[in-house]
Amino acid sequence: MADTTSQRAATPEQLEKLGQAAARRVLPGQRVGLGSGRAALAFVRALGQRVRDEKLTIVGLATSLLTEQVARDAGVPLMALRDVDQLDIAIDGADEVDPDLNVIKGGGGNLLREKVVERLTRELLIVVGEEKLVQRLGEKFPVFVEVVEFARPLLIKQIAALGATVTQRMNPDGTPFLTDNGNPYLHCRFTCATLAHPEAVDRELRALVGVVETGLFVSMASEALVAMFDGSVKSLKAP
Repeated sequence: MADTTSQRAATPEQLEKLGQAAARRVLPGQRVGLGSGRAALAFVRALGQRVRDEKLTIVGLATSLLTEQVARDAGVPLMALRDVDQLDIAIDGADEVDPDLNVIKGGGGNLLREKVVERLTRELLIVVGEEKLVQRLGEKFPVFVEVVEFARPLLIKQIAALGATVTQRMNPDGTPFLTDNGNPYLHCRFTCATLAHPEAVDRELRALVGVVETGLFVSMASEALVAMFDGSVKSLKAP
């Protein structure tokens, strides 16, 4: 699974407050991308509360099977990808966020569906705890890469040739981890110096035949809401 860090993580109470702040950004009638991860699921639950209490008329598009289930349980109306050409807003978590609001995503294993959904949105709002803020991508997390199984052995060698240390994600029982799409997952550890140019790394990875998608979300987010350790929620805007 994703790397752990020595820093404390946002508490459930902080994430609940963050989720409520994010849910207030959703306007009546909007089509909303529903992200994955602890912070994003807190948002989905808070959005469901608004639907119930305010009779808020929105519809959501989930980025994972888990998010879809949480949304249904929370009472958030859902639509299928085939039913939408554009979203008004998408709200999602991240594993790392740099000062330019470039992010690494995919620790939960849902990066492909997240990127498909978030390429459709007019506005991408990232929700994270303060521990996810970094000066450069790659400080704590690898770049997650979803690949097709046939190409996996070759891709491990090719990505290593780009300067990364590559491992395959495994389940606790020792079996290969598979995404909601049935694909294997690679953890690609690049140096922070290499990831000072995340758009170049993303371009190189996606050029490799057999790579389905990467967890580098470059120049996509316009704002991040951050659950700070002091209990406040801070807004960061893209430069």
